[in-house]
Amino acid sequence: MKLGILSDTHGVLRKELKEELKTCDYIIHAGDFGTEKCYEELKALGIPFYMVRGNCDYGHWASHLPETLAFPIGGRIFYLIHDLNKISYIADEPDVIVFGHTHQQMCYTKRGCMYLNPGSAGRPRGNSRASMAVIDMIGADIKCRFIELSK
Repeated sequence: MKLGILSDTHGVLRKELKEELKTCDYIIHAGDFGTEKCYEELKALGIPFYMVRGNCDYGHWASHLPETLAFPIGGRIFYLIHDLNKISYIADEPDVIVFGHTHQQMCYTKRGCMYLNPGSAGRPRGNSRASMAVIDMIGADIKCRFIELSK
């Protein structure tokens, strides 16, 4: 199973990003769509989609988006939040925490939980490039890899 993980698109949807997402079984977006158009284009791909609201998502189109979301995929519990610093309490012990906000990609394990920030798919900061992450789930294995996008 292949999961496309992105965050911080800020209204920018590169063609190569959409092409990569079309090969995924699920899309997970950690907030800051930036525009209703970006949100609608991603939904229109017709792929099961988990998403949260970021600090730059406001207006009628974003008002229904939750700030946090816990959900199962492939027998694993995922927890989704835009800003990792805003976690206060998680009812279930997640296997993977996906977050964004910093625009910096990272993937590390702490106390058996994978923490994943895919970086910014839309507007990278500093010397980083636009990026997304992919989680490949094969049996009990979960592997994370980053895909750098064109400028």
